Amino acid sequence: MRRVLIANRGAVAARAVETFRSLGWSPITVAAMSDPQQLHTVDADGCEYLDGEGLAETYDHVGRIVAAAVRCGAAAVHPGYGALAEDPELPERLAAVGIDFIGPSAQVLSAARDKEHAVAAAGRLGLPVLPHATGYEDITALVKEIGLPVILKPVNGCGGLGVRILRTEAQAQEALALVARDRGARWYAERYVERGQVVGVTVAVDAAGTVAALGERESLLVEGSMKLLEASPVERVAPGLLERMRADSARLVTGMGLRNVATVEFIVGPAGHYFLEVNGRLPLAYRMCEAQTGTDLIALQVELAGGALLAPGRITADRSVHCLEARLFLGGPGRVERLDLAPEAGVTYNCALDVTRPVVLDNIVTQVLATGGGRGRVAGAVLRAVEGSRITGVTHCSEEIAACLRESGLVPDRLGSHALGV
Repeated sequence: MRRVLIANRGAVAARAVETFRSLGWSPITVAAMSDPQQLHTVDADGCEYLDGEGLAETYDHVGRIVAAAVRCGAAAVHPGYGALAEDPELPERLAAVGIDFIGPSAQVLSAARDKEHAVAAAGRLGLPVLPHATGYEDITALVKEIGLPVILKPVNGCGGLGVRILRTEAQAQEALALVARDRGARWYAERYVERGQVVGVTVAVDAAGTVAALGERESLLVEGSMKLLEASPVERVAPGLLERMRADSARLVTGMGLRNVATVEFIVGPAGHYFLEVNGRLPLAYRMCEAQTGTDLIALQVELAGGALLAPGRITADRSVHCLEARLFLGGPGRVERLDLAPEAGVTYNCALDVTRPVVLDNIVTQVLATGGGRGRVAGAVLRAVEGSRITGVTHCSEEIAACLRESGLVPDRLGSHALGV
């Protein structure tokens, strides 16, 4: 039996344990010794414990993950989603010790993670890109040329960390002073699209470069760097424009030599769509893709990593299946006193939170996924599930999600709701 190290935590790690066991693999998990939340390790065949404090020293520390894989005799590592899954150093160092990485190559991850390189690749391949610049002098010139607003990002940033939206001259001067001081870091800036619609297109790519569509979704609520609500199929973008985004996504991933599962993100504004970034990993919204394709995405990643080819028509996205997913993020460390998830027809929860132990790292309390036959129906189901659930002891984003669904007009008043438990 082949052994796999699942280099993640929480619900996605618990789900990976389930998938790998069904495939006949022996799943081994990791857990930070400083992390009280270890429910994801319960059903695994073993656990490798990581020294250190915080994500950077534990779950996202490439050296400690590689050492754990060697210790347990893993044949492969599955990184789930997050910063580690997009770190090119991980597949590079695993290859050096003869361990497979279930994901794209180090070279492709390096190009995808670097915003300057990814946008340059997109432009070469004919995808529309926003006016952009890298480095203090060029960013200063860009701001003078196109004006504000401008969005500033770390070139190798992940998950929206460090992103700033510059709307005023004062904000621009402060940010440019930061870029000038911090010459050791690399910064990327591009025109900011006000009230833009973010669309993610997820695809699978086999060893021969054959692309299969795994579905698209649009963001309904984004707070900071966190997508709190996503929906599929995409309804806020014209069908012809969406089809161009699908074609652009296929052209980009094949042109970059990307293999396995990836998501290409676009921003849609009044003038059309523009490439934002490409994430060569399992998407956070993987369950939405699975609902529309009937395919276990983690199992598909394993197949593709092993060189399997995609038979024509084997995977299709059924866009008549409507999905809406809410993500209840914790606002900070604390102890969850109560977590009662309301049963609701058409709703499934993805949660691996141990309410008997404190939370010390950022966490998703749960993912609330509704599937059904229309946007209003699934929105109503998610609203009732969120408002009917009881989460106490920590701050979370249930109220923001409920308010967004109510104010969006997606949920008819006749559907009713419960009092929000906070």
